[in-house]
Amino acid sequence: MENYETDAPPASGKRWQLAVTLIAVLGVILVLTNMILFERNRTLQNEVAARAQYIQQTVQLEALHREIINAIANLSVRNKDDALRNILTQQGITINMGQPPPGTASPAPAPEKPR
Repeated sequence: MENYETDAPPASGKRWQLAVTLIAVLGVILVLTNMILFERNRTLQNEVAARAQYIQQTVQLEALHREIINAIANLSVRNKDDALRNILTQQGITINMGQPPPGTASPAPAPEKPR
């Protein structure tokens, strides 16, 4: 009698090997996906940081911008410079000459005392 032994693993071993291989492939795919998302997230964070810095700088310069506009407007009114007033108007800045400057409130009437 001849003994026909084969080196092939049993069928359940092949299934186990296939499952482990699929899990390993899935792990590699997840690692690659994580790397891609990490890099994309870092890029987006840098973009958000740049925008936040721009907004911060804009807020800081707003007070200076207002002071410059007020100085130019006061200069155009004081010197009766129509050309400068036209330039301000072209930029969307209106000059109200009849109003007191901001920060100087007109005195309020004293309240009457009850009798």
